[in-house]
Amino acid sequence: MNSKLKDNLLIILKGYIIGSSMSVPGVSGGTMAILLGIYDKLISSISNFLKDIKGNFLYLVKFGIGAGAGICSLSFLIKWLLERFPLPVSVFFLGAVVGGIPALYKKAKEYSLKVSSGIYFLLGIIIVISIGFIPEGSLDISSGTGLAHYFMLLLTGIVIALALVLPGISTSHMLLVLGMYETMLEAITNFDVVYIGILGIATLIGVFIITKPIEWVMKTFPHQTYCMIIGFVFGSTTEIFQEKILPAIPESTDTLWWIGFGLMSIVAFVLGFMAIKYLSKYQED
Repeated sequence: MNSKLKDNLLIILKGYIIGSSMSVPGVSGGTMAILLGIYDKLISSISNFLKDIKGNFLYLVKFGIGAGAGICSLSFLIKWLLERFPLPVSVFFLGAVVGGIPALYKKAKEYSLKVSSGIYFLLGIIIVISIGFIPEGSLDISSGTGLAHYFMLLLTGIVIALALVLPGISTSHMLLVLGMYETMLEAITNFDVVYIGILGIATLIGVFIITKPIEWVMKTFPHQTYCMIIGFVFGSTTEIFQEKILPAIPESTDTLWWIGFGLMSIVAFVLGFMAIKYLSKYQED
């Protein structure tokens, strides 16, 4: 296969995986981008957009095609699978998140490990776990009409941008906190172009605002940043346990169920781990 075509298809595929994974509470789009080795390039393409408009635009379009296709297609499948097979699907995503940690650790080890490395790692864990404790619907803005409602949608888009760009923060969880998770799924299902368009524009504005500071931090403090990102990733696994795995375990179970669940979980975890570990080899230059 032509090398350029292969690279383009790989970008679209990674965008597809990231887009589809964002529908799962506890899974961060930013984390998936890092695990797939596309995060640095995405941040750079957005924050330095004007330096190479054509190149950055084409790159973001390819990624956007994949992400949009993932959100609009596979998110429905994942939602259906989570409703019917919550345990194996959740464990698969847990394996996928853990599977990318070796690649992150490799990046962090490019610089000398220090005592402060552990502090940044713990800080990352604490931040993500703290966000997970914010009650769902505590900032319910899904109801209402008129200009005020659309203004709140704009603010919501900026909050979603933070969750999209920052690793370890689940976009779906933030939508749950804002009371907009079900509303957003309904808007996608019903193809509410106005609603999705306003939220999409607001999210895009937020992404452009936040990427420049993030790129500066990653270039100025690379080791500290990756140590904290590893903490983000570890922290995000607790939310997958709390939000998906634990609620799916029946109240009354027997030994046979645990044996079956154990074997099924091992297979799902290994598949998720190996899938991301394989894809993370194709790092962006």
